[in-house]
Amino acid sequence: MIDTHAHLNFQAFQRDYRQIIKDNFKNGLKAVINVGSNLETNVKAVEIAEEFKDCYASVGLHPIHVRDEEFNEKKYQELITGNKKKVKAVGETGFDFYHSQKNKEEQKTLFLQHVFLADSFNLPVILHCRGSKENGEDAYLELIKTIKELKKRPCGVIHCFSSHKGIVREFLDLGFYVGFDGPITFKNADPAVLEAMRETPLEKILLETDSPYLTPEPYRGQRNQPVYVRFIAQKIGEIKGASFEQVVRQTTKNAKGLFCLD
Repeated sequence: MIDTHAHLNFQAFQRDYRQIIKDNFKNGLKAVINVGSNLETNVKAVEIAEEFKDCYASVGLHPIHVRDEEFNEKKYQELITGNKKKVKAVGETGFDFYHSQKNKEEQKTLFLQHVFLADSFNLPVILHCRGSKENGEDAYLELIKTIKELKKRPCGVIHCFSSHKGIVREFLDLGFYVGFDGPITFKNADPAVLEAMRETPLEKILLETDSPYLTPEPYRGQRNQPVYVRFIAQKIGEIKGASFEQVVRQTTKNAKGLFCLD
């Protein structure tokens, strides 16, 4: 099992991330990518990756931080250049209209900076997308439109997918993988998201936890951990009529292929 999107580099794991990593790897986890959201958490993700063999990093400035922190391209280039074997992606990056719709152009500029950075290092992007409270689709539609306008389109994954099958088909047509997280295991899981997952070929699915957030059943309400991708894999298998082993085998192959994991 590979968790392609976790945040062991966040404050929630400051005291015990080492023990969490050791315990998780003893219980079936094979690799984890820790994703940064600002310069501080990017540096921490790289430090963890250097400390543990099967831990990797993705570096980026989350769209919710567009006004909190300047995107210092030189510092990001240095992070990647100095840790080429461990930095496997750029992101998370994209659009977040849930927290603010007043800075769409700033978010777009930031996203394009990430795309160009990823291209310069031949890395995939990890896309974040969250619609507004009034319209859950708006950020997805803006992100799709922006990608289609690019002369050279990035490869990567749309992280924590939470829309319907029409939107997922757009990302699949653009060549993206799709990440599904803990909410698909909830008793009140969105039927539209489950349908989108059913429509997504297993060859294009990645397992994610978004730890410490979005903890799947049966641990919902507690702090999430990378090893809990087990429950997401089980749910995917249940919905798609595949065995747990099939889901793990294929999603592991997908993760290794996209992120060039050892």
